[in-house]
Amino acid sequence: MNVKIIFFTLLSLLIFQSKAFAIVSPLSVSIVPPLQFPSSEFTVTGARLSLLWGKHKDIYGLDIGAIGNITEGNFVGIGVSGIFNLTNGKTTILGLQAAGLANVNTKESKIFGLQIALGLNQNDAASTMVGLQIAALANLSGFSNIYGAQIGIYNHALEVYGMQIGLVNSAKNLHGLQIGLLNFNEGGVFRVSPILNVGF
Repeated sequence: MNVKIIFFTLLSLLIFQSKAFAIVSPLSVSIVPPLQFPSSEFTVTGARLSLLWGKHKDIYGLDIGAIGNITEGNFVGIGVSGIFNLTNGKTTILGLQAAGLANVNTKESKIFGLQIALGLNQNDAASTMVGLQIAALANLSGFSNIYGAQIGIYNHALEVYGMQIGLVNSAKNLHGLQIGLLNFNEGGVFRVSPILNVGF
């Protein structure tokens, strides 16, 4: 009787452990979901390589997509795509997030390094950017603290410790410099200033 209990206990543990480990993969290769291995519910801890785009639960590591990268949960690492990077969970960029059109992070983001896109960079939740944020059109970081610089036609941030360079620059509080046609600093002495604005 005890042998049967021990056997079934060990078997249950093995099955449970195999299921736990089955949701993590060191590598993902994708054409387009669902034509990808492993499937989208997996967490990738290593690299995801997508011929068109890939979609997974969490990504920890290097993420490269010809068209795009979609992460439904958390992302930690480097993301590079031809058109878009979309993360719906907490995002930590370590070095680079680059896209041909747009980088969109819908939850809390921590970006250390360079965030660059030909269209826009959009960080929708309370975020921290340490480094350089460059977009040809817009840097939309209305809930973000920027430690470094934003460069684009339109730049928007919560707190800026550094500078904004564009046609239109907007910050809740500026601790640095804005250079642009119109500069808005809600918490500054000069709430609106053409060409140059300084905040302390």
